[in-house]
Amino acid sequence: MGKRMTIWGVGPKFTVFSVLSLVLALVVHYVWYPFFVIPGVPYVVLGAIGLILIAIGVPIWVAASKEVDQAFEADELATQGVYALCRHPIYGSATFFVIPGILLFFRSWVLLALPVAMAILARLLVRQEEAYLQAKFGQAYLDYAGRVNLLFPRVWRLYSAMWYPADTGQVAEHVYAVRVRDVDMFIYADGEHAVAIDAAYAGDALFEELKRLPIAPESVTHLFLTHADVDHAGGLDAFPNAQIYLSKDEEQMIDGTTARLFGLYHSPRLTCPYSLLGDGDVVTVGAIRVRAVATPGHTPGSMSSLVNDRVLFSGDTLTLRNGRVHPFYRLFNKDTATQRESVRKLASLQGIDMLCTAHTGCTKDYARAMQHWREEHGKSET
Repeated sequence: MGKRMTIWGVGPKFTVFSVLSLVLALVVHYVWYPFFVIPGVPYVVLGAIGLILIAIGVPIWVAASKEVDQAFEADELATQGVYALCRHPIYGSATFFVIPGILLFFRSWVLLALPVAMAILARLLVRQEEAYLQAKFGQAYLDYAGRVNLLFPRVWRLYSAMWYPADTGQVAEHVYAVRVRDVDMFIYADGEHAVAIDAAYAGDALFEELKRLPIAPESVTHLFLTHADVDHAGGLDAFPNAQIYLSKDEEQMIDGTTARLFGLYHSPRLTCPYSLLGDGDVVTVGAIRVRAVATPGHTPGSMSSLVNDRVLFSGDTLTLRNGRVHPFYRLFNKDTATQRESVRKLASLQGIDMLCTAHTGCTKDYARAMQHWREEHGKSET
């Protein structure tokens, strides 16, 4: 396979070429000014387009830089998050968004030829990275390359890059996922009893997905809501025999006291009876033992459910990207700082066989998923 590639990959070569080309293009632009100025287009229009491109490209570049650092240190392949937009988002975002966005402010068509040259060079240079990754990860990389662009970030696929729940079906012994659009709810059934975690969206899609399971919705006797957002509590009517459980700190979200989304939206009120749980409360259903774990941040009363001390259902407390835990997306959180503390709390749990998230699938390697959170906690204690 050859020696291990450095974390920089072909980045230094790409950067040197880009900087030298930019300097040369600027010299040409100003020596022959205003010959190369784009005619007939108001500067404000070009500037607005430039800002839009930069606003798209910079977050992709930053997110990709963080993700590739973690993947490189863990010696793993990154395929989720921004790496679902293209295989080389650092080079792609710079070539197609950031650099063109900056150059539009100079209103020069000769400068705008630079991204074309960068794209050609990037395609040539990344062959080295492609060969390395294929040799290292084999068929896994070939499968990934078969479904994801090389360089151009498909920003219209951002939705699927953020939301990739498990498909409906059995995901582990006793554990079944039910996917409705961009969210999973889960059913834990041991043959004698069945409990549910969340209820997904309301509607026919939920009933259709439930039909694919060997478990009748009527057999679910207890349903634990991770929080009261409509994509988690909308489908309660599908479980007519279930006792509903909710964190006592989440009741403010359904009684009109506390709003979501910067005060613009309130979670729907529950029309069925429900019971309130506190941190550490345990509900026993036959041989199934469900422990409430308070994990506020996404909402004030977000609650994870730990079943039989082995399977953890985290709701929107966190996401899984490339097998590693991250806080849920900041835009949707009431308090991300508090949520990070909740993730650290979950990271301290031992003996977990499986972690199930609401929007980003599941993992059976909890130690790996939480490794960097545990290392961070260890450093803070020394």
